[in-house]
Parts: sequence; structure tokens; C-alpha cells
Amino acid sequence: MISIILLLLFIFSALSVPVCKGVLSGLYLFGLKVFPGLFISFILTNYLIRILREKNIYNPWIILLAGIMTGFPNGAYLCAFYRQINPESTLPDKLSGIINIPSPAFLISYVYTYILEKNINIVLFLSVTYLPVLLIAVITVLTSSKGINNIYKNKAARIERHKLLTFFEESVDASVDTALKLGTYIILFSVIVSVISYLPLDSLIITLLTYPLEISNGLNLIKQLDISLSIRLMAVFFLDAFGGICIIMQTKCVCREYISIKKYIYRKLELCALTEAVALFLIYVLKM
Repeated sequence: MISIILLLLFIFSALSVPVCKGVLSGLYLFGLKVFPGLFISFILTNYLIRILREKNIYNPWIILLAGIMTGFPNGAYLCAFYRQINPESTLPDKLSGIINIPSPAFLISYVYTYILEKNINIVLFLSVTYLPVLLIAVITVLTSSKGINNIYKNKAARIERHKLLTFFEESVDASVDTALKLGTYIILFSVIVSVISYLPLDSLIITLLTYPLEISNGLNLIKQLDISLSIRLMAVFFLDAFGGICIIMQTKCVCREYISIKKYIYRKLELCALTEAVALFLIYVLKM
């Protein structure tokens, strides 16, 4: 560990310019593009989890819909919560890699508006992103008998008002913690991207190395490339489904032992393949 820290200090000293540039880029992406669309979803997700736990309602359909609506890393976080109260269920491992995707807020405000600059029909854009997710997720829930058997354990009485206020305060605290972790990963990977870009390599090789690292930076790289709209769209849809290596690390950090990362990655690759197939079919076969 000490040798790793010394190595990082050496890199920081020798490459202070790209490191500082990466930090500033990461702060910009997180503070102005990512954080505004995600922080409220973090609070709502944490609030929902506390209410579900208090009322003893463990419905996989609620987990599925809430995960899709609230985005990274809440989809996996919700699956980890489900595993805690349903330790025998195989559903969390099967579902986490599918519903841990960008939220509609992130897709519309950052990807559709900023990256694609509205050069595609928004209904088509959201359909290509979410149809594969819904298809796999619904089939997964329906075929996971252990998940269905535990939809409801027991309906508790109405939650007292003072508990609702306590839940909100706890949710805000947990959301700040999650947001800071998310921001740290985005800044760290921004630094890695910046350092790699200073290496004496061909620009295409640099892009291929940095594109899958972190979704915000990867999408920004796609925007800067001089490529056709069709290739840009396929690259965007793939990264939206995959999320990047940074998201895998965030999921491991947030979910700890409750989610199998190997199974998570396998399901992510399944989702990527289906998403690209749906994109090819809707855009190039049906010409929507």
C-alpha cells in the first residue's frame, strides 16, 4: 500500500499539469452536469428504502421501477437493500446489472441535450435505452420465484410523522455521503483520462483506452470525435447501457458483499448486446 501511495505521489509530481486539468474537468462534470440531476434522486431513493423497511413491504416491482427512475448507483443500491431483507433470493444479482443505468434526468439533461445536441428524436432515444432494460428486468422478476414469494411480508400501520421527518434527515445525510463518493470517482477517473491523453499515443488509441472508463467523461469524448451521427449514437447507447468501469467500482463500494460483481458485469454485457441490437433494428431497419 505504501509503495502504491508513493507511486501516485510521483505521478502527481511528474504530471502535475494533466492531473490538475483532470481534477478541474472532473469538478466541472460533477458539479454542473451530473450532481444537479442526481442529488434529489439519491434523497428520494434513500427515503423510499426507509419507508419500505418500516412498512415491511419488499416488492421487487417497486425495486425495479425505482431503480430505473433514479439512476446510477441507486439501481444497484436498491438491489443490495433487497438482498439484505431477502438473503435467499437470487433476484438482486440478476437484476442489479440491468436496472443500474442512467436516470431519465441524466439522459435528458446531459446525454440528449448536451452530448447529442437533440440530433435524434427523444422518444426514439429513450426507447432504445429503456426497452432492453424493461424487457430483461420484467422477465427476470417473473422467472425469479423466490423474489415473487416475498413481495409482501406484512403491512405495518401508518408511519408516524416524526419518523417521516427522521427518515428525511437520514436520507439527506446518506445522499450527501453517496454524492461525495460519486464525485470522488468522477474526479479520479477524469484525472486518469487526462493523464492518458498526455501519453505519446495515437488519438484513436487514447479514445479507445479512455472511452469505457467513466460514463460522463466517455460521453464527452464521443461528442468531441469527428464521426458520423450513426456511429456516435451506437457508441452513446453502448456506454449508457454499460456505465463504465467507474460505475462498476461505485457499485462494489456501495453494495459491498450484497451484490456479486462478476454476475453484475455479465448482466451488463447482456444488456449492452441487446441495446445495440435494438438500436440497429429501430434506427437502421425500421428507419425511425
